Amino acid sequence: MKYKQITVKVKHEEADVASYAIIEAGSEGASVVDGTDVKEVITSKSNWDYYDSSLDNIDTAFAFVTGCYNEDFDSIALSTLLNEYLGREVELNVSLCDSVDWENEWKKYYKSMDFGKIVIVPKWLKYDGDKSTVLIDPGMAFGTGTHETTGMCLKLLSSLEDMENKTVLDVGCGSGILGISALKMGAKDCALIDIDPQAVSATKSNLELNGLFATVLEGDLAEKYHGSADVVLANLTADILLRLRESLPGVTHAGSLIIMSGIINARIDDVLNGFINDGKGEFSLVNSLREGEWQAIMIKKN
Repeated sequence: MKYKQITVKVKHEEADVASYAIIEAGSEGASVVDGTDVKEVITSKSNWDYYDSSLDNIDTAFAFVTGCYNEDFDSIALSTLLNEYLGREVELNVSLCDSVDWENEWKKYYKSMDFGKIVIVPKWLKYDGDKSTVLIDPGMAFGTGTHETTGMCLKLLSSLEDMENKTVLDVGCGSGILGISALKMGAKDCALIDIDPQAVSATKSNLELNGLFATVLEGDLAEKYHGSADVVLANLTADILLRLRESLPGVTHAGSLIIMSGIINARIDDVLNGFINDGKGEFSLVNSLREGEWQAIMIKKN
C-alpha cells in the first residue's frame, strides 16, 4: 500500500496556517520542520543534548510543513485551500511513499542485553535466564541500553557490590532504564528527574511495566530534588554535567557515588577538571570506562 506525502515551504509565520490547511484537507496531522524552533532549542539553557554544528547556520526564515494522504488524494484540492488561506500560490512537493508496518518493523533491531547483574529486555521478547530483568518499551525517550553511554552506566552500576537499602537519584532519566535497574538491584528507593515531559511519561510507563513505584519529577535537579542520594546516575552531556557541578554536592553526602556518562572523548578532560582536578578535593575518581567515542566515570564524594 502506498500513500501520498505532500510538503510545502512557507514563511516561519505561516507554518500554523499551512498546518491547519493540510489537516483540513484530510491529513491526520502535520509535520513542521521550522528553523526558528530548532534555533530556539539550541540556544535554550534547558537544552540537554549535543547537536550538529551545521545547525548553527540553519535558515530561520522558512518552515517545511508536511501532510500525508491516501494514494488517490487530489492534491489540487490542497493547493486551492493553501492559496485561499495564505493569499498566494504555494508550490507543492508531492511524493508517493510505500507504507511499512513500522510498529513491528523496528522491533527486529532490539534484543536482550546483559550488563552483568541486570538484563535489559524489550517487552515483546522472552528472557529464559536467571538474572534480574528490566523490561523496556523503547519509545521516544532516550535510554534503551543500545547506546554506549547507557550501557556504560549500567556496567558501572552493576560493578557495585551492594545496592541494598541505597537511595538513588537518576538525573535526566530518559526512559527510566537506569533508575529502574538500580531498583531491581535492590535500591531502597529512587527519584527520577527529567526536564522533558515525554521522558517523564516514558519513565512512568516503564516503571509500571516492571511493577515498580518511584518518584518521577519533571524539572531540573536543583529545583526539584531536595534529598541526599547514596548513588547518583547522570547520563547527560559534558556541558550539563558541568552545569550540575554546583548542585550535585547539595544532593549527596560523604561516600556518595556519582556515575556520569554521555561524555564524548574530546570533553573528558573538561569533566575531570571540573570535578576532580579543581583543587577542592571534593570528589575522587573511582572507575572509568571508554567505548567508541564515549566515556563514563564513577566518582565518589569525599
